Amino acid sequence: MSNKISIIIVNWNTKEYISSCLKSIYQNCSLNYEIIVIDNNSIDDSVFYLKKYFPKIRLIQNKKNYGYAKANNQGVKLAKNEFVVILNPDTQIKKNTLGGLVKFYKSHQGVGAVVPKLLNPDGSIQYYYHRKLPTLKNQVASFIYNYTPFKKFRWSQELFLLDQKFENDTKIEQAAGICILTTKSAIQKIGYLYDEKLPIFLNDVDFSYRLKKLNFDIFLVADSHLVHHRSSSTNKLDPYTLRQEVLLSTIYYFRKNNGFMVYALTKIILLCLLLTILPLTQIGLVKSYLMTPIIDKKKSSQLQWQNIKAIILEKRNHPGLIAI
Repeated sequence: MSNKISIIIVNWNTKEYISSCLKSIYQNCSLNYEIIVIDNNSIDDSVFYLKKYFPKIRLIQNKKNYGYAKANNQGVKLAKNEFVVILNPDTQIKKNTLGGLVKFYKSHQGVGAVVPKLLNPDGSIQYYYHRKLPTLKNQVASFIYNYTPFKKFRWSQELFLLDQKFENDTKIEQAAGICILTTKSAIQKIGYLYDEKLPIFLNDVDFSYRLKKLNFDIFLVADSHLVHHRSSSTNKLDPYTLRQEVLLSTIYYFRKNNGFMVYALTKIILLCLLLTILPLTQIGLVKSYLMTPIIDKKKSSQLQWQNIKAIILEKRNHPGLIAI
């Protein structure tokens, strides 16, 4: 198998990050590579900037924002090489990032995907992204970690691999879409890269689950490091739209992969949570909605009710940043 790789980067208004990402590839990747950038109808002059300063990349301009999943699937179809790297624009690779991933993949049988150790800009280990696959127990652990002071709850520690230093190559359940190296052959065996019904969130989780179902392993390669700046595109979303996307994607994932009983129970628990927060918002007893500060109680209540209806019907009702 050749060491040639196709690097796929989806851009949506990340001009300030994608420049550093591309420069890091040019400076640090010694492999033979092509770069495919799929732009999801950015309005921040990203396209003009990329055309002017990075003429060697293959730039695809979508006329609408088709979401992260569909854009990456576009890139896979265009990729010329067997090795495919899904890379977020808010990242910077190091000298051995991609070379280390390719080397590990080629020297280990039964591997479906490999990922680097994620670092914060200050060099510390970035947790939370590589984790265990969703289960009802892990959803409880995630809620406790994110919305309560109990950060050392054992289930949460296990879910987010918080006891790991990743000093050795580590088999993991879920590959974070920040940077994944896989192959066209593996993608073909599991059917497709990303499920386009998960346009922003949990598409990498579903990808990892489908690999696991076919007994493929996913490894974090200890000597492959990547700097990640976190949520460069999703931070631009309206926070209530963001929550709606997360909730709908969670319900869809469980309906698709975890059986009717677990799906139904997950949906009921989420609705009970949302229906509890709404009246507490109206009487002023809660100050945030799923970590979003509540500034205007009336407006927040209206948007919360829209999200509740979306969950009940399992249908998006936000203004729409994704053309589905």
